[in-house]
Amino acid sequence: MQQNALMRSGRRRRWLFADAVFDEPSWSLSVRERRMDLEGKPLLVLLELLLHAGETVTRDELLDAVWPDVHVVEASLTTAISKLRKALGDRTGKVIETVPKIGYRLAAPVQVQDVGETPVVRFDFSPGDAVPGRPQWRLAAVLGDPEANDVWRAVHEKSDEVRIFKFADSGDRLAALRREVTLYRVLRRALGDAHPGVDLLEWNFDRRPYWIESRDGGLELEAAVTARDPDRRDAALGLELAEKLCRAVAAAHGAGVLHEDLKPSNILVATGTDGAPIVRLADFGNGRLLDAAVLARLNISGVLDDAEDGASGAGTRAYMAPELLRGEAPSVGSDVYALGLIILQLATRDFSRTFAPGWESGVEDELLRDDIAAASASDPALRLRDAAALADRLATLSERRAALAERRDALARLQRLEMRETARRAQRPAVIAAVSAAAVGLAIALGGGTIALQQRNEARQALALSEASYAFLADDVLGSPDPTRASQAEESLVEAIVRAGTAIDHRFDGQPLIAARLHASLARAFDQRSDYPRAFNFYNSADGQFRRAGQGDEPAAIINRLQWATAEALSTREGGVASARRRVAAEEARIEATEPDDELRFWRESARAHIALAESNGPEALARFGAARAWAENHPANFTPVQRLNIVQRHAFMLLRMGKAQEAEPVFRQLVSEMAGLQGKDHPDTLLLRLNLAQSLMLQHRHEAAVEAFDALLPMMELRLGRDHRHTLLLLAARQQSRGSLGLYAEAAADGDRVWRAAEAKDGAGSFAAVAGRTDTGINQCRAGATISGQALIRAAHSAVKVSGVGAPALENAVRAALADCLIIAGRHRDAEALLTDIDATAVGQLVGDANWGAGLDLMKAEIAWVEGRTAEARTLLARAGPGLADNRDRFTRQRQERLATALVG
Repeated sequence: MQQNALMRSGRRRRWLFADAVFDEPSWSLSVRERRMDLEGKPLLVLLELLLHAGETVTRDELLDAVWPDVHVVEASLTTAISKLRKALGDRTGKVIETVPKIGYRLAAPVQVQDVGETPVVRFDFSPGDAVPGRPQWRLAAVLGDPEANDVWRAVHEKSDEVRIFKFADSGDRLAALRREVTLYRVLRRALGDAHPGVDLLEWNFDRRPYWIESRDGGLELEAAVTARDPDRRDAALGLELAEKLCRAVAAAHGAGVLHEDLKPSNILVATGTDGAPIVRLADFGNGRLLDAAVLARLNISGVLDDAEDGASGAGTRAYMAPELLRGEAPSVGSDVYALGLIILQLATRDFSRTFAPGWESGVEDELLRDDIAAASASDPALRLRDAAALADRLATLSERRAALAERRDALARLQRLEMRETARRAQRPAVIAAVSAAAVGLAIALGGGTIALQQRNEARQALALSEASYAFLADDVLGSPDPTRASQAEESLVEAIVRAGTAIDHRFDGQPLIAARLHASLARAFDQRSDYPRAFNFYNSADGQFRRAGQGDEPAAIINRLQWATAEALSTREGGVASARRRVAAEEARIEATEPDDELRFWRESARAHIALAESNGPEALARFGAARAWAENHPANFTPVQRLNIVQRHAFMLLRMGKAQEAEPVFRQLVSEMAGLQGKDHPDTLLLRLNLAQSLMLQHRHEAAVEAFDALLPMMELRLGRDHRHTLLLLAARQQSRGSLGLYAEAAADGDRVWRAAEAKDGAGSFAAVAGRTDTGINQCRAGATISGQALIRAAHSAVKVSGVGAPALENAVRAALADCLIIAGRHRDAEALLTDIDATAVGQLVGDANWGAGLDLMKAEIAWVEGRTAEARTLLARAGPGLADNRDRFTRQRQERLATALVG
């Protein structure tokens, strides 16, 4: 019974029992026709007992249902029961029975009446009144529906700060407030400061009138448009607001939240410090979760039951998708439908517009008409798939207009040529021959004949590839479901691509170059998903088809093999780095044999950089990534904006690995901003950059901020990338380090356990991620007091790294130091000292991204020396470690340093 009873109640009911009446709409209890003054919690307990009348409800079930967001003691429940019994006059406990050691039962017979619709809630508030329970806040102006009188802007008496208060005085409206708070917490936990909603600051659910307090999110959409463009001449403003609105909705969907009541009055626009509009979503009171499991993933005690929370069909009718009006369940598509109507209203500056017949006539831009129509298709299956896709369309309107004009111009030229050709054919053959000869002679004289022919052939090849690719996607991937799953219709797109990919060679048997390029495209797609076994298969197939086409030494084939090598280096599988190094070496002669081709050299440099990274050769990796970044910045035409940002990301990541986190942080902040603008805030590329930014905080020992960032990012990465994606595991490994530094050793060990098990299952026990994950988990177990199991994990990691050789010698040194640390904790100082000989602190520091790692090593040696009676040596080592530990915020290290300093002073 994890959901609050009130939230599960979609009906408006009146409960009759004993001499009492509990009325849900007015959220009141009357006994013998006298209304009792009770707080919200006792009434929630009562409703839970009424819902299970005659049954025993356990104490834990009542605590979970009524106090889902906080940890409370049983005395709170006892107090609530006592207040209920007092109100009911139940001195002997015959109405609400106590079931010893279990819970409570409502023993009286119960009747239930439906009371139908409830009048609109009204409050007798006036400007200047104090906010109930917040006497220093004064109501200034009513917002929203003036008849309801339930949303007010308030001003603080002393500071003049502005807040928004939303009030409720009945059960169903209290449910909406609680739902809004829960969904806000989901957005905040999942997205951090980038969440698209209005910040909620405080709430009161204990005593009427109930309320929530939020920041002032700005003007409602219609008012904001009028304020910014009173003459209604700025067409770009509507498009800018529409795109930002779609991005905000896409972010909410990415966090697993549906809004369900999108309309202009629930869209707020503020002005940023740069003068640009900031769009926020308000009033999630009708919202719901796409997946209730997100509450558990975010560690939020939820009060929502998505099957029965009463939110469906509760939106504003004009903005409701047709399927909602038919009683079907809300979806991402139903929010997209509402966006379509709002964009229509923004485009026409008429916020009373609906999708009445002929709505298209008010939108001059034909592409924008198409976008609105795609968002508002009556059939959900034909509607745009999500808000991000709609935002992307709006963001590229200018480019799409230019492309459309170019296509039309090309078509017009083609028609003119056809008309000229028809006219020429009517002329005498002799004239045709003479003109043709002259044209050929002129072309040869200008040296353009071969070039023109080559360009024509390349154009034909590009057209053939485009047509073949489209046919492959339409027919093989999307149009031919797996017959073994035809009855279930559950084949995922990935499964469909894998299945169809095996048929590429057969389908394009006579077109090996097209087959090669399709294999290469699929290889890169699976590479980006960290699905390396499939990526390697497609890279291999592409290489075979390039060779079959006689183009095995051409740049496209060489780039395919260099990208293959990069994937092998990144995979962390045993032998992957060695294979990558051999593959790059094999391409050297081919690259040098070609005419100067900067693009080939770029991909070679990138592959070498990733190999150096995998080998923990930080200086070389940093230099090569830097060279690749410089080349990309000097040749912007060769890369898309996203590719250029990804190249900068790799270089900035190496700054992290080299211990230059403070230098890397502003780079990552800028990258996050730019990538979010290009791809969206929840795009995998943006998520990776957010992860890197959080890592930069961790490596600066700002662990509280890092953990907060990791917590917000994890559910999004699990949702978009998967639980076992290498970037998700990288996040967990980083959060483990910060949690451990904060003294949260058990939580850190739990993160590490998940990392090494997933890495071992994917890439083997000897992979870098498996070895590092096992080691980190072991050291956190030791610090938590589980030294035996911790040592066992680290010893297993040490054996694996010695067998595989991955990351050696730096990784082997790091594992050995971790085992020594665990032995010190266990009191086995001599055994630990033997492990600390010949450790290359500089190499390990580069591996872990901490230039001061050697200071921790000196601290361990100092503790051993002190225990073994070598006091002078201990003082020397502790003094040497001091500067490197000055900014270290790891709790265990600080405590060790302070303890040792105190002992040596004594």
